[in-house]
Amino acid sequence: MRGLRAALRISRRTAWRSKGRSALILAMLALPVAVVTFVLTTFATLYAVQPGHYPLGRADALVQGAREWSGIGQDEWGGTVHGTKATPYTRAELAGLLPGSRLIPVSQQYLRYLAPGGYEQGLVRQVDLRDPMSQDTFRLVRGRLPAAPGEAVISAQRLDEQIRPGVTLLATEERRPLRVVGVALFSPTGPNPGVVVFPGSLPDSAFGPADPDQVTHSWLVDAPRPLSWADVRRLNARGLVVASRAVADSASASKPQYDLKIDGSSLPVLPWTGIVLLQVVLAAGPAFAVGRRRRAREFALVAAQGGSPAQLRLIALADGLLFGLAGAMAGVAIGIAAVPLAAPGLELWSKTLVDSFSVPWISVALVAALGVVAGVLAALAPAVGAGRTDAAAVLSGRRERRRDRAGRPLLGAVLVVAGLAATAASARQGVHWIAASALLTQLGLVALVPALVRLVGRAAARLPLPLRFAVRDAVRNRGRTAPAVAAVMTTVVALTAIGIAWRASAVSPSPYLRDRPQGPAGSLWISAAGLTPQLWDRVRAAVLRELPAGVPLVEGRALATKAGVPLGVTLPEPVRSGNRPILFYDGGYGGLLAGDEGLLRYVLGREDPEAVAALHAGKAVVLNPATVRKGRITANVIRQDAGPLDNPEPISLPAVGVPPTGQGWARAVVAPEVAEKMGYGTVTTNLAVNPADYRMSPATADRITAAVEAITSHAVVRLETRRGPVDDSVALLVLAVAAAVLVLGMTFVATALAAVEARPDLETMAAVGAAPRTKRAVVAGQALVIALLGTTVGVLAGLPPGAAATRVRSSYEPMFVVRPDGVPVLVRAEPPAFLLTIPWPLIALLVVGLPLLAALGGAVFTRSRLQLPRRRVT
Repeated sequence: MRGLRAALRISRRTAWRSKGRSALILAMLALPVAVVTFVLTTFATLYAVQPGHYPLGRADALVQGAREWSGIGQDEWGGTVHGTKATPYTRAELAGLLPGSRLIPVSQQYLRYLAPGGYEQGLVRQVDLRDPMSQDTFRLVRGRLPAAPGEAVISAQRLDEQIRPGVTLLATEERRPLRVVGVALFSPTGPNPGVVVFPGSLPDSAFGPADPDQVTHSWLVDAPRPLSWADVRRLNARGLVVASRAVADSASASKPQYDLKIDGSSLPVLPWTGIVLLQVVLAAGPAFAVGRRRRAREFALVAAQGGSPAQLRLIALADGLLFGLAGAMAGVAIGIAAVPLAAPGLELWSKTLVDSFSVPWISVALVAALGVVAGVLAALAPAVGAGRTDAAAVLSGRRERRRDRAGRPLLGAVLVVAGLAATAASARQGVHWIAASALLTQLGLVALVPALVRLVGRAAARLPLPLRFAVRDAVRNRGRTAPAVAAVMTTVVALTAIGIAWRASAVSPSPYLRDRPQGPAGSLWISAAGLTPQLWDRVRAAVLRELPAGVPLVEGRALATKAGVPLGVTLPEPVRSGNRPILFYDGGYGGLLAGDEGLLRYVLGREDPEAVAALHAGKAVVLNPATVRKGRITANVIRQDAGPLDNPEPISLPAVGVPPTGQGWARAVVAPEVAEKMGYGTVTTNLAVNPADYRMSPATADRITAAVEAITSHAVVRLETRRGPVDDSVALLVLAVAAAVLVLGMTFVATALAAVEARPDLETMAAVGAAPRTKRAVVAGQALVIALLGTTVGVLAGLPPGAAATRVRSSYEPMFVVRPDGVPVLVRAEPPAFLLTIPWPLIALLVVGLPLLAALGGAVFTRSRLQLPRRRVT
């Protein structure tokens, strides 16, 4: 322990003398720790589950109750064990149960309201936000708070071009006006409201009966004293559900917070942790090597005074421990402190209020420990070199004779072969196993890099002088070159594998992400839910203005209430999928459309007189005959204008099946008169242009899209054309930028070290008449050798894990896809051809572009003047 304390003291003094190098090492070690800590703390802050149904703000409690709830049970946060809808207590009755308390009402319910772009549905809350008890439940970001009945603020999640301050919303069937005066962020506790109105804006009847699960009628309480659990149980006996701040805070303190669990579920994280740790170690290793070279005289003096090789290694390892501890602590502090500073941006990104910060201390401590381990491992190779210091050579000013070590090629070859075999087998297991196999391969390549550098040196004789010097210098100083090449290589392996996997998902996306046709080829269709008849008239007029005279519009309608509220319709499942996933492509109307024979012709894609006759006879035309039973088809109708869905109402229709052709675009078509006879109405949900009537050009479709978007933001306009691969240029650009920053940064650090060590040779060149540009050419050659060798090996090593990632079995499991006509099809997705998944532009940048950029940077930022060596006169 005494030797370690002395070594740490020496390391601290040396670090203080070499401030530039120390800052570089601290940045390399602290930055990953800070980034991971920031991400973990942000995730814990934004996504930790907040118990409770309503944010308390500065209130002592939230209460709701009814006589029918006497003896109701609840948990510490006000969640009820049982309870039925009932008539709520009045203010006077609650005041008698809570003497000396001040009460303000809170009501909320899922309501349907009319906005300029059509009908919206969401949680509407009625409370006075100006009251002190409502503080800390929101933050106003635009406009002002409601001050009178009929005024409202909207959530930032609802803000768009058509719902903004100055707009008037119409709520409930009476169409009560609500003028939007502001925009706010609301607490994530409980459901997030879309609209908050001033008390008195909506009648109590709009929120329905008291519901303990929905907090439809409740009161914020400013009590004379905190309400204890005994008070809560006493009020439960009187039919009150109480969310007490004192009880909730006590329960939250004993409840385990979001944090990392060290169990079987954390095993998939281990290979990714190993890859990141390897990256950090290899990136910081050359910086520690620089320190070891500069401290060679210090190590020689210690050795000359009797210091053993073990003590020299301890002094060098103390550097890693010191910088690891300092970098870990600095990274943790920066990562945690950055979360409150980034809170405004996080709120705007998540569109919710960040009302408390949560730090996952176990995860953060583990990250800090890994940072310390990274520092020690990065200093391990320089420590071994320090233990072999030739004191006589260093103190006499001569260059040390180093042993010609070729690494451990046999061990490296075994690890590479084992890693490649594991990569080939891991495609059947999952991405985490691929990452573990890739880590094994990278460790093998790290052990092989010295031998690869030596192999490259055999070609130096045929190269020009600058490159010949750079290659031979790299071979002569493999202890310095190998970590730099390995750092570049491991970075490129990860980027190559990610690029291949991303390109594969773009070339052949999974059935869940694939953009499938929703109409006949060449058709243009417009789909929207919640538009008023007046808005549909404007949309229809905008489309007709862009079409030639006489081109008809096909109109599809969905079932609705007599008041025009759309209804959900579920038709019989056409297949029993068992354990296989099933994916429906029938839009939001359940596949049942109401319309005339023009809609039927569009849906069928052909003329069918028998189907038209059945439609006129009041029968449903079903495109999958297998779902017709005894000449009828059954369906369930569900109301969608309330929070909890009502019980489905079954209906039965006379039906006729038509032979499927694979080109149907609805599961069933009925005449609007049939819906009226059953007591339902219909509302427009689709407009389309049949390609049999008019072939739409892309330019015309763009004009129609712009015109419709100017009317409403609820509509989707789409021209059915052949879809090409997903555009992945943005993702590849991000990978390219990351590659440029990481590869060039590591290369420049290693090149600076090489230039320092090559200074005696460059001085000798100057003495024999070398031109000033020779130094630039030599440094450029050193950068080119390191970058080219690292990127080439990295790309070759990144191809196997990338290819395995494109063939993960879970991505290509057979699944049932129900076509728009209701016919199920078993889809067996096949992985794309490997050559199609290689991101050739990214590969070209890695293998050609970045080495040339590294060479250019080394030449530009190097001083060309060669100083002659100083000679001592004795």
